[in-house]
Formats: sequence, C-alpha cells, structure tokens
Amino acid sequence: MSADRPGAAAPTAERSGPRVGEITAILVSWRDGEEVEAAVASLAAARRRLPEGGPKASLVVVENGGTLRGGALVALWPGATIISNAVNRGFGPAANQGAAAATGDVLLFLNPDTRAEGEPLSAIASAFEEESGVVAVAPRLLDMGVPPPSAPGGPRPLAPPDREDQFTFQLRELPTLAADARELLLIDHVLPDSPARRRRRYADADRDEPVRVEQAAGAALAVRADVFHQVGGFDERYVPAWFEDVDLCARLARRGAILYLPAARFRHRGGASSERLGFGRFLPIYYRNALLYRREHYAAPARLAYRVLLLAGMLLRLIALPFRGRTPRPREEAARGYLAVVRMLLTGRMPPSAYRLTRADAG
Repeated sequence: MSADRPGAAAPTAERSGPRVGEITAILVSWRDGEEVEAAVASLAAARRRLPEGGPKASLVVVENGGTLRGGALVALWPGATIISNAVNRGFGPAANQGAAAATGDVLLFLNPDTRAEGEPLSAIASAFEEESGVVAVAPRLLDMGVPPPSAPGGPRPLAPPDREDQFTFQLRELPTLAADARELLLIDHVLPDSPARRRRRYADADRDEPVRVEQAAGAALAVRADVFHQVGGFDERYVPAWFEDVDLCARLARRGAILYLPAARFRHRGGASSERLGFGRFLPIYYRNALLYRREHYAAPARLAYRVLLLAGMLLRLIALPFRGRTPRPREEAARGYLAVVRMLLTGRMPPSAYRLTRADAG
C-alpha cells in the first residue's frame, strides 16, 4: 500500500517541514472546571519534561459560561491565557477564539477529559518537522484507567457503536452514504466487527506505527496554525458541538495529510458533554449537525438519501427498543431522543430545549 494513501504507514524522513518552535494547547470548558484543572495539571507535568532545545509550550483556556477557577489554572500554568465568555458560544466558536489568541506554530486542541501521558509534545513537534505534507497530527487516544494491550494478540475487535472504546472511536474514514446506511440501519450494531467497518476504522493498521488517516477525533488534534487559519478554522455553524472536527478534517485533507502518531499519547474518557445534555437534547443536536455536514460535503441525491436513511434509522430504533437486551440509555430516555430526531426531520425544527443550546444564549 502506498504511503500516500490513508491507512499506509508514514515513512521516516529527514526534516522536511518548518521547525516547530512552540505548541499552544487549547482547551474549551463548559461546566467542567475540575476536568479542565486535571487536564492542565497533566499538560504542566508534560511541559516540565520537555528536553532542552525542544518546543516551547503555551496554554489557552476558553470558558463557555462555566465555573472555572482562573486562579487555580494560573497556579498550575503561570502565564496561561484564560478567555471567559458570559454564555456558551459552542465548541467551534470558542476554539477559534483560543486559536486567535494562541502564539504557537502548532495548535493542540484538547478536550477537558484528556490527560497527557508522559511528554507527548516533542513527538508531535518532530512529526510536523519530519513528515512531508503533514498538516495535522492525532496523538494516540487511550481509554482512561485501562492499560493498552501489552503485546500483539491477533486482530483487535471493534466495539459496538453504542459502547465504543478509544481504539474503535478515534480513527475513521470520512463519512460516505454507504457507511451511513450501515450505521443507521443497525448493520454495524449487529455486525460491529465486519470487514467494511474494520476498513473504515483502520482496525487492521498497525496502531503502534504512524498511519495517515482521513479523519481523527477532535478530542486531541494538533494542527499547523497557518493551515488552520488558511482553511478558516472550525465552522462555527456546528454548535454547540459535534461534527465540527469531521468538517475540519475534510477541509484539512485538501491541504495535506493527517497523521496518527502513537508516540504521543493522551488518555480520554469521552461522552461527558452528551451525558450532561441528556439523550433527548443531545440526539437532535448531533443529527442536526450531521445533516449540516452532508449538506456541505454530499451531492444533492446523497443528501436526500441520507435524510431518508436517518428517518428510517430512528423508526427502526424505536421498533427495536423493547426487544433490545441492553441499551446505552434507559429505554424511555432513548425513545425521547429518537422521537425528537423524527420530529426534527418532519417539521424542520429543533426541539426548544435543544435549539437553545445551538444558540449563543445557553449558559
């Protein structure tokens, strides 16, 4: 397989990119002050381990109407830039604020529920310097509190869609209508480790080696600052969150490669924001943004087909709900979420409680 194609191991080369003098970590906070403090503490520990002559590290934290303790953050990271918004502007707009205030050559976007393992910053800087055409680097995400496999033990199976671990979650190809059909029509739920899903999730790639991919989760993603600004940053229509990282990866792919880098590691919990929202509010927001992504990146026939698939998928879930042995949410809560998506598709309007969270008026 050619190293120029997604899924191929990236070759080692002499320095072919500009030197990375500084990496700015950017975190967006929404009602998760303790998580942010823990994330910053892990980054501060990583900064202390930076070798002499390595990249500098700086920090920007953007608070979206939350309860951050600015003094505690400054104590952990003297000189940190803290931006406080009176309301929840959403992840994308707040991340763009952080990027505008950043001074680094590389912007490292991190979720508050990530923790740096060891010192990942030098490896990220080296990847940009040594790998030709790389515009973004995705550090390896590990499950919080779960040790990674100590030795190869055959192909690792993918987790089902409603219980994804970091191995399953982090890497994937960009959305296609065929993949949409497999997920929405519950084929991936019935056959979570199918060859088609394994291919889309890079499951058979050597995860201990660098791999060029089409899309990596935005929970931990480093992007060249100049390229990030050239493509316009995060699209601020994807509010309050979800699919803004997919859209960014699609636009970054036009400028260069996205490199998965296992030498840089972060722990990640995942799912905190959706849990705080509740399924009934989260699901219509998620699929509203899924529709927006397809409106921007699919041809007209595929956009229409996706809407039909989405409606069929929600109705199928409602029919199957009483017969499922295990559900990720209580059945009543899940039913509310599926029905909210159906109403959104049929009426063209978001539920009032969800709609407030897509505006800049939610605290």
